[in-house]
Amino acid sequence: MRVFLTGGTGLLGSHLAHLLRAKGDGVVALYRDGADTLYLEENECELVEGDVRQDPEQLQKAMAGCTHVVHGAALVYADGTWPTIRAVNVDGTRNVLRAAVAAGVGHAVHISSVAVYGTTDGVVDEDHALDSDLPPGDLYARSKREAEEVARGIEERRGLPVAIVRPSAVYGERDRLMVPAMADMMRSPVVPLFGPGDNTLPVVYAGNVAQAIIAALEAGKGGCTYDVGLDYPLTQRELMEGLARGLGRSPKLVSIPAWLVRGTVRTLVGLGFKTPGAKHLPLDRVGRLALGENPYLSERIRRELAWEPTHTHDDALARAGRWYADHRR
Repeated sequence: MRVFLTGGTGLLGSHLAHLLRAKGDGVVALYRDGADTLYLEENECELVEGDVRQDPEQLQKAMAGCTHVVHGAALVYADGTWPTIRAVNVDGTRNVLRAAVAAGVGHAVHISSVAVYGTTDGVVDEDHALDSDLPPGDLYARSKREAEEVARGIEERRGLPVAIVRPSAVYGERDRLMVPAMADMMRSPVVPLFGPGDNTLPVVYAGNVAQAIIAALEAGKGGCTYDVGLDYPLTQRELMEGLARGLGRSPKLVSIPAWLVRGTVRTLVGLGFKTPGAKHLPLDRVGRLALGENPYLSERIRRELAWEPTHTHDDALARAGRWYADHRR
């Protein structure tokens, strides 16, 4: 395969680029001016400067000779207005996939998110309709829903086979969102657990998600959607303890009663408070996910593509913590 990759300088894209190069596949990585491309260079990826907001005609030239496209570039719970987020997450998807059609690419994988499901009760899978209400401020989830519609529309009208992969929260080396936020919490000698801490979280390791994307690439099928919300069960307590070990810290974990967490979240939402570091991520959604069980069981990708993630959380959390401790400056 020769894969055109957007989002390669990010967390998930960098893990994917590494695995593709390790198995001998070519990677042409799109990067924006000023982005840190060192890791891609170390993995001997071909670098092409550009932006998903460019016209498809410009992107098409960069895709010359590529057999596959993985579109992962997105603003993930970033600050910004709806026009800004739509330009990257929705219009950018349209530009990349239209360019892929024009370049004669044979197959595309679009990276979406389980955020498209919105607020749901109980276990959720790929057959679940995307018709639940989204909070007005959840611009990321809105953009991902619309981007999926764009991808399926291009597949139907232009004949480009598209597989959609929906990860849950992703962590790992080169993480700029989840690991840094948790590392900040762990500077304190006492760290709270929401409830008893024995609930499983919708959190996956980037290296395992990258393996899932490669499985979708190798299958080469269109019209399919795969949740990647559970690689191995991970409790809230295990997440905290594992990352703390990697960071070289040993905070005391103190459980806060679930009723108190729910009441505090309701109060903060009523006062207009936003999620620190991700203001478009609804605070009440954070509270529900932190207290509930992981609803994204990811059975289809195991059944249809034989996805078998190789990294346990015990190992992956230690690696992510060590990487952050070494590179936080």
